[in-house]
Amino acid sequence: MLPYRKSIFLSMLLVIPLTVAAGCGSSLDPTVRAQEGYIVDITEERIYVISHIDPEDIGELTEQELLDKSADNTEDRDLIAVWYSVDSAEEFEVGQYIEVRSREVLDSWPQQAEAAGIRILDSP
Repeated sequence: MLPYRKSIFLSMLLVIPLTVAAGCGSSLDPTVRAQEGYIVDITEERIYVISHIDPEDIGELTEQELLDKSADNTEDRDLIAVWYSVDSAEEFEVGQYIEVRSREVLDSWPQQAEAAGIRILDSP
C-alpha cells in the first residue's frame, strides 16, 4: 500500500504545479486591444487609423478636423487616433476600413502602437 500512496503523492506534485502554470499562462499574455477605423495616412512602416469618421471626409478635412469629428462622435476617447507600426504598409490603402489589434498603446497624441493583427472590413 505504501508504493500506491507514494505514486499518488508524486502525481500530485506534478499535477498541481502544471495546473497553476496553466492558469497563470493567460496573465502573461498582455491584453489585446482592438480599434476599428479608417486608414487616413500611410508611411513606409506605419498606418494612421482614425475611428468614428465618415470616409468621405478623408482627404477633404485636415487632420485636426478629422480628430475633432472623431472625438465629437464618441464618448470613448480611447483608441480613436493611432499610428500603427506594420511589417509592410504597401498592402494597405488610404480609405480602407480596418480592425487593428495591438497589445501596448503609447499615451501620446495621436497614440502609437505596434499592430499585432489587421483585418480589412466592409465599411459600417
